[in-house]
Amino acid sequence: MNNNLESFGYKQELRKKLTLKDLVIFGIVFMGPLAAMVLFGIMDVSSKGHSVLSYLIAFVAMLFTAHSYGEMVTAFPIAGSTYSYTQRAVHPKLGFLSGWVMILDYVLIPMLLYLISSSFANALIPQIPIWAWILIYSISITIINLIGVEVAAKANFIMTIIMFVAIISFVILALKYIITGNVSTGISIARIYNKDTFSFKALISGSAIAVVSYLGFDAITTLSEEVNVEGKKIGLAIMIACLIQTFIYIVVAFLATVIVPDYIKIVNPDTAFFGIALKVGGNFLQIFISIAIIIQGIGTSLAGQSAASRLLYGMGRDKVIPEKVFAYLHPKFKTPINSILIMSIIGTAGALILNVTIVSELTAFGGLFGFACVNLSVIVYYYFKNKSGKLIKHLVVPLLGMCVCIYILLGLSNISKIVGFTWMGLGIVYLVVRCRISEDFSKNISNITFKKAS
Repeated sequence: MNNNLESFGYKQELRKKLTLKDLVIFGIVFMGPLAAMVLFGIMDVSSKGHSVLSYLIAFVAMLFTAHSYGEMVTAFPIAGSTYSYTQRAVHPKLGFLSGWVMILDYVLIPMLLYLISSSFANALIPQIPIWAWILIYSISITIINLIGVEVAAKANFIMTIIMFVAIISFVILALKYIITGNVSTGISIARIYNKDTFSFKALISGSAIAVVSYLGFDAITTLSEEVNVEGKKIGLAIMIACLIQTFIYIVVAFLATVIVPDYIKIVNPDTAFFGIALKVGGNFLQIFISIAIIIQGIGTSLAGQSAASRLLYGMGRDKVIPEKVFAYLHPKFKTPINSILIMSIIGTAGALILNVTIVSELTAFGGLFGFACVNLSVIVYYYFKNKSGKLIKHLVVPLLGMCVCIYILLGLSNISKIVGFTWMGLGIVYLVVRCRISEDFSKNISNITFKKAS
């Protein structure tokens, strides 16, 4: 397959600096190794003590979509990710809409992490107010992203080490706590499946929360023009990142469930894990994990802002949004400076105005819609347009992934669906109006075609 960037009508302008290792770390940081700690209490209560099983089901669901991303980045190794795949594989206008909706996801993830990290930082150093912490985070993250992805990659590597040290510390101390007989029930299959409390509805509820832990793995593909490896390696990076994250999530959730076997006794689900950390490792572990979660927030925000700017860069380069603004690259650093600054301003303003509850409820909508579009892209591009004949690989697997994503999306809270579909509606209005008043815009968006796979 000819997958040179020039074959799609673009010039290579972004720097090709990232390796397979960088991509894996980028995906891990964006998903968040400590997500299982942050979400444990909420997930365990929602699933009635089946947080481990919830992660297993979420992993299977995300594996379908991860496979689809790997297939599409092999065919189209260009910046823009979901937007680029859908516009070329299915239809340019649906591609625009998928990119428009994904912007919501990429804007909200950094915003959510600004809020969470600032809250924990304020708890450790209350002399500095939350709004000041938000500004400290957003300005620092923006500067790193403006300098370039190679600097961000180095920062991600350092932050990943700190987060893994926190995870290893917890695992070691938790095992010591369990082995020395501090738990009454011990390690048993009941910590994974308990027939007395099992409920399929509760399990699906827990799995929906678990899916939030995986939001962000797709950001790896937005950097496809800045890697020095072939498209198949990008798909491999996605799979590796998802597998590593799943292993971490399941180990952490399992140990936490052993230590707190009765979900009914979880008084405050939002902070349940900090009580667990205090129980197994004392004040030091509790503080260390708090700091690690703050650092994870920085890393995820860094990756989210970077991914969002590349999405806007891809849409600007295709002239479906103002090219001079969004496709402009810094002459020295070769980064989409305007897109980065716009994401920073929106993320900072939202973090200063909104609260964690509202932002967290909205975060999943864009990602799930984008995932559904990518699964659809595999079906249309490979199975129907290119007649691959691979029933399982190019029809069954992506179809299952698309159905799961749509099912979870429709199960989101009412406010998430109202805001999400409203944002989608605004995108449709923008598309219709621009096509009517601008012949150039209509021509640009209609002339985006797919390249036949070979």
